[in-house]
Amino acid sequence: TSVKVLDWRLIHASHEMAQALQVPEDARLRKAVRRRSASAGPVSLITTYVPDELVRGYGRRELAVKPMLQLLEESGIELGRARQTVSARQADAQVATELQVAVGTALLSVRRLVFDVNDRPVQLLHGLYRPDRYEYQMELSQVGAIDARIVAKEILP
Repeated sequence: TSVKVLDWRLIHASHEMAQALQVPEDARLRKAVRRRSASAGPVSLITTYVPDELVRGYGRRELAVKPMLQLLEESGIELGRARQTVSARQADAQVATELQVAVGTALLSVRRLVFDVNDRPVQLLHGLYRPDRYEYQMELSQVGAIDARIVAKEILP
């Protein structure tokens, strides 16, 4: 697969982002937008927001070859849990262009908030995936138990 970095810039946290990442409103965040493609074409459009101080020194070159979570780990962050919501969303004109689908196409929508081992939010992610080129699998064990484990796999063509 290949990754193209479409955007990498400093922004100020909106009210919603500040609440999710537990930072002050207007805190400096790094916004990254990346499109991942397979041999068949575009697969996903991923937008991530991370507190700026956690990814200082990284640029488009690093983002094109390493996942954001790996960059966070290389910055000394010990990753802990994540909270994820999976839904569906229709492609708007901009997303449709990037993923080469018709406007209104149903996409898999993933929202994920990643925490470090101290339960501090370190990444807010919103991913849009073409369902014809992407599959998300979860394996549940000890269903009904308080400590049920979920193992997720991303499947690309």
